[in-house]
Amino acid sequence: MSNDSAFQKVDFCLSATSGSCYIRPVKAAQPVNIYGNPDFETINPSFKTYIKNSVKHVNLDLENYQSSTISKSLTSSIFGDSKKDDKNYWKILLTEDKVYSLQLAYGIGNADVDLSGIPVEKLKINTGSADVIVDYADGKGNLVAMDTFFVKVDLGSLIANHINLTNSKVIVAEVGFGTAVLDFSDKSQQSSKIRASVGAGRLEMIMPKENVPVIIYLHNSPLCSVKMPAEFTQIRKNVYTSSSYHPDALDLMEFNIDVALGNVEFVSKK
Repeated sequence: MSNDSAFQKVDFCLSATSGSCYIRPVKAAQPVNIYGNPDFETINPSFKTYIKNSVKHVNLDLENYQSSTISKSLTSSIFGDSKKDDKNYWKILLTEDKVYSLQLAYGIGNADVDLSGIPVEKLKINTGSADVIVDYADGKGNLVAMDTFFVKVDLGSLIANHINLTNSKVIVAEVGFGTAVLDFSDKSQQSSKIRASVGAGRLEMIMPKENVPVIIYLHNSPLCSVKMPAEFTQIRKNVYTSSSYHPDALDLMEFNIDVALGNVEFVSKK
């Protein structure tokens, strides 16, 4: 995909039924660079790109041919598979020259998303039974303000490290039967709103190392489990605050949590 002046933004959509997918920053002439080693007996790659309203749309679909292949992959993901799938490996390299909107959907397998220094204004990740890690490995954060950081976990797992580096004021997490870990341990300089819903899965939120203003609104049921840091105070029913809470704080973290049957834990790591 050529890096021309006809567009300034890139809308990249990835849908992977199975396999290993990696996203990394790169210094390159092209804003989207895709490398893969597909097994054409089971995978049907589809690539489409077009420009509309000064936005480059790039769609990459990695679809399995047959449901039997999906069943086999699901069995391997549950019971383990000693053989590494070297024939279903994909690497996507992005640059810092364009602003991205990313929609990433993973079915089975694993994904490692490193967004260090990549300008991302929207990020949406949907994981079925896959295991996904999102990070800013070299400590270089988002170069633009992110509208929304959205993650949905069905049966798999998702770990999001250094969320402060996303530069997002809105974080949304939906957890079904899987597990999500959201790392807020690095203090953010701006306020943020975190909305999360948990069905029968598990959500762990790692709180900032420094004492920051936090308020938590909890909507739970008698069938769920919720753990709060010992230093938090319940100011009224299902509302908790940190010791430095102030409603007008510029770096206020506001959590709204809905949990039905699952487990929610706020972990304080000093």
